[in-house]
Amino acid sequence: MRCVLRVTPPTTQTAILWCDNKMGKKESSAYTDSGGDIRQGTIAKFMRKRTQLVGFETGLNKHTQYAIEFLDNAIDAIESWWWKADSHPRLQDSLDPAIIEEVKAKLKDELYDSISLSKRFERDVRAGKEISLPPQKKESLDDRLTQFRKFLVPFRSLINKREPLVVIKLTEVFMPDLIPIDDDEGFKVYEFVCFDNGVGMVPRDLEKYGIYLASSKSEKLRQTRGSQGFGAPSAFSDAQNTTGKPIFTVSKRFTADKAIAADFYTTTANTKDYVSGPIEIDLPFKHGTYIRLNYLNIQYRRGYADTYCEMASLLNPHVTIVFIDPYGEVHVHPRKVKEFPKEPKYAQPHPASIRIGEFQDLLRESGTRDLKSFLTKAFVRLSDNKAKKIIAAANKDLRRRHLDTLSPSTPTDTLDKTEVELLYKAFSNEDYIAPPTDTVVPVGEEVLEETIRKAYNPDFVAAVTRKPTSGKGLSFAVEVCIAYGGEIRNATSAPMVLWRFVNRVPKLRDNSDCATWKATTLVNWKNYKVPTFDNGIPRGPMMILIHVAGAYVHVMFKGQSKQALAEDEVLLKEIKLALEDAGRKFRRFITRRETARRKAKRAGILAMYADQFAQSLTNIVNDALGKPKFDAELIASKLRDSISGFEMEKDQAETESDTVGTDLIADIPLGDGSKSETEV
Repeated sequence: MRCVLRVTPPTTQTAILWCDNKMGKKESSAYTDSGGDIRQGTIAKFMRKRTQLVGFETGLNKHTQYAIEFLDNAIDAIESWWWKADSHPRLQDSLDPAIIEEVKAKLKDELYDSISLSKRFERDVRAGKEISLPPQKKESLDDRLTQFRKFLVPFRSLINKREPLVVIKLTEVFMPDLIPIDDDEGFKVYEFVCFDNGVGMVPRDLEKYGIYLASSKSEKLRQTRGSQGFGAPSAFSDAQNTTGKPIFTVSKRFTADKAIAADFYTTTANTKDYVSGPIEIDLPFKHGTYIRLNYLNIQYRRGYADTYCEMASLLNPHVTIVFIDPYGEVHVHPRKVKEFPKEPKYAQPHPASIRIGEFQDLLRESGTRDLKSFLTKAFVRLSDNKAKKIIAAANKDLRRRHLDTLSPSTPTDTLDKTEVELLYKAFSNEDYIAPPTDTVVPVGEEVLEETIRKAYNPDFVAAVTRKPTSGKGLSFAVEVCIAYGGEIRNATSAPMVLWRFVNRVPKLRDNSDCATWKATTLVNWKNYKVPTFDNGIPRGPMMILIHVAGAYVHVMFKGQSKQALAEDEVLLKEIKLALEDAGRKFRRFITRRETARRKAKRAGILAMYADQFAQSLTNIVNDALGKPKFDAELIASKLRDSISGFEMEKDQAETESDTVGTDLIADIPLGDGSKSETEV
């Protein structure tokens, strides 16, 4: 059917829709504001059927996505508590290993291998054997609270010490009424639990929690882990869509006397349907949040959610992360530093990042009365003189069109369309000072190196933190860390070597589509005596961490799942320079080690023949003197002592030449690139 919309003159409030149907006849219908085919929807309803846009598509990555969303929220909550609280607990330099063993001992009797149990049930069902499962009774709010309190018992010592803590537990559960045990599709039901002792939520925040765009970060940009608040609501939708089970939440604000507990569903109308609660309860801890839900997915496999938690612990060493997998294994990533990162500041709009639509929105939403105040207060790095210059430039265009000019005191709500467009033209043609860099909070070279040493005990580790720079009118900083040897596994694939982070959040998917991946392949690793895979990523027993920090990253993500950064020219350059700087440090380490090996090899050969050489030498001299004046054993001993300091002129020249050029932008190739020179 072909439809043509014809609008009648403005005096008439009716539009005629002509449609040609398959028979070739014309029909007309008039509609007013109360009719029509377009219906108003909600973001919640849209996302309910499209949770895969955020990363909740069925597959192994779905387990990881649940860990991503709730672990990020938990660490955000812990940091928020630390920044808002008047008093902080006295933390040791790192978590006491004795406490870790105590927690594991308490968990030992409670945990079991839920996946093995599921497989055994499947075998018994296929073999025709009878199996007995505990009855699936309907849980009341009291039952859920009892399980919640039982869950906290093994972690009581950590909670009492106010140790910054996140616990994630994933268990395969049996719901035959929902999914048969021998389901041909291989789907399983999982219970997901997350607890943190962060800032907690007040009743009003808890009421908004899980509703789409209920975000504390979507209004303004700053260095945070999230951006739009899609994560937890999408997880709740996926959980409800796939199991029909409600979400159970307990939360207590650090300033509140009571906690709030509730069982609820989120609706497509951006509201909550409470099954029970919310009610006030007493809790055995001062503040925090507990989430429990169920979701449907394929069977869990190691190397996804557990790897994410391990990676997250490296750039969040100020938090203890515990991950309990469906096999009943406890992965503890203890806190490694006692200092928390500084609270990032909100990034004000910078003129270089503003488009005309945003400029118009800022004008409408501005609380300032006059034009000069709007320009100087709505944007960062825009002075009074610059504001006057912009207004003067706009007035030139207005005079050419014989229109009234503007003044610094012109009210912003009196500007018409032409004035706004000419004002923006003058605004965008000016040059501005780069945005401030105090909105960027990097991890820091010392913290990165200390964390990697404690985690992997490498033979070599070097971190580089670049000075903050700007792109798209927002500041950002790039950090790189290269570690080699020790407990680091020999990589069999490129993702095992290159670990990508954005605002302290690990990125596991869309590797080759990310700017950090491309920048790594642009480095000539042959210069640094590092072998590579065919795709240009280094290989061997080493790991390379790349961290991009700053509000800038929120405008550079390629999708809502926030797994890859766009290939911005400034970003690629900064990552490449950081990698080259760290690569030079690694090259010096390899050069010195190779020199030491050559010296040791030569010394070993000389020491092997020291006795024969000394005996021959003393025989010649003693025969010439006619008496036994020199002792062969004493001469051999002195020879062996002097061999340890033996160094050839070539060794010294190679070591000295490899310590210069640390400030070069790009290194010249070393040698002819043969295998002997490039192998580590």
